[in-house]
Amino acid sequence: MSGDRWIRLLAAAALFACLPVAAPTASAPATADPPAESPSREEPARSERSGGRDEPPIQLDTEAMDRKAGERAARELQETMGLLERPELEAFLRRVGARLVTQAPPRRFDYEFHIVDQDAPNAFALPGGFVYVSRGLLALTGSEDELAAVLAHEIAHVAARHAAAQQKVAQALPGLLRWLAVGELARYSREQEEEADRLGQQIAARAGYDPAGLVHFLEQLENAERLELGGSRIPSFLDTHPSTRRRVAEAAHRAQTELAAIPRLAPVAPDRTAYLRLLEGLPVGESAAEGIFRGQLFVHPELGFVIRFPDGWDTRNTPLAVGARDLRHRAQVFLELQGAGADPRAAAREFLTRPENRGFSVERMEPATVGGSPAWRVIGRIGSPEGTVGVHLTFVARGGRIYRLTGAAVGFDRFRELLGVFHGVARSFRPAPPDLLAEVTELRLRLVEAAEGESLAELSARTGNALDLDRTAVLNALWSDARLGAGQLVKIAVAEPWRPELSSAR
Repeated sequence: MSGDRWIRLLAAAALFACLPVAAPTASAPATADPPAESPSREEPARSERSGGRDEPPIQLDTEAMDRKAGERAARELQETMGLLERPELEAFLRRVGARLVTQAPPRRFDYEFHIVDQDAPNAFALPGGFVYVSRGLLALTGSEDELAAVLAHEIAHVAARHAAAQQKVAQALPGLLRWLAVGELARYSREQEEEADRLGQQIAARAGYDPAGLVHFLEQLENAERLELGGSRIPSFLDTHPSTRRRVAEAAHRAQTELAAIPRLAPVAPDRTAYLRLLEGLPVGESAAEGIFRGQLFVHPELGFVIRFPDGWDTRNTPLAVGARDLRHRAQVFLELQGAGADPRAAAREFLTRPENRGFSVERMEPATVGGSPAWRVIGRIGSPEGTVGVHLTFVARGGRIYRLTGAAVGFDRFRELLGVFHGVARSFRPAPPDLLAEVTELRLRLVEAAEGESLAELSARTGNALDLDRTAVLNALWSDARLGAGQLVKIAVAEPWRPELSSAR
């Protein structure tokens, strides 16, 4: 993510959701010195933003409660996942969504439509009318009809109050140990999906869209999912919206029978070409503005640092933090930005005395130097149902910001074995060499015109397409051995040098 967004959003500590830690024990309060000063107004601590305590769950019994719960979850989602800043594309999404809402069952709240900065093809809804699609899903769509089908499906979930029943935002971890546990969503049931299929197709058709758009998109999505099987991936649309061949067949039957006679209206975009042009420039894969991995080395060109994570550990970059976990999923280490500041010791005191870190016991604190910058190291522990969790914290002051590196392991003996590993990760955090920054590239979606009879392989070679043939075929709803027509638009991804001015306006 961009440096500005890091400053704005990364004020909370976190941990991989898989580390089994529940609420901290109350018998071991933190022994850090009292805070020398309160957090600045510019860089509020998470405890300030949430009122200094975990908010109680909202019982979703009415539409007003739906909206309240959705607003809370939407704020948390924006902090943990991040939204894409593409004004023209966002405005288009809102226009399509508003057109669909006119045909949805009435609700006493306004719908909102947003783009999540996530490469995995995903769409979901929160209670109270908050609907999200990812940039990866947008890149996969081939027409406004397909996008409308996805939005209508999510609107149907909201209108039927499935989102209220389905929402499950993880809150069990103590504030010290939260990362990927925020914003978890449970799977919709088969009955809920079938109801959303029926209602969503009706909404789309009555709004003037082709109800077969849902069929085309589900087929596209299943092809994309097959490419990811066997690999590590972020959960996508089909993880929370289970698909079956019967669902696709029933959707196709509805489109061809009961919904076929409903007249089509002109789309919001003038034509398919105009729609595809709106997608041009979307990041594909990792966004360099969020930082990129080169093996175990993480490079953040916007903030100008590098850090190396342990060999053989699974790495993950999220809007909240970047880090890695061991293959047993019992230990992990991650870096995040605490906020503005120049005194790492004061930052440590402020962090450890936050209400959400109640129960953390400090074993040792000491000054350190990391990458030529002043630092403060804290070693301690916190209780959990799985046993003691050892925690290694390093606060580093660099460029007017305080970075916090957290290493943690279940079992204090295992933690002691990994102290050298955690120290090594901390020592690797340093300014990025200029020559390395100059080499940073990112993939961006581009549209190219095919020559008559050209194959995808020939087009890829001619245009510098960085995607393999299978992914290119899926991205364009084509067979990998397809022959193309003259002037046919094809979506490809091109590696282009990263430039800061393009970070928010790609």
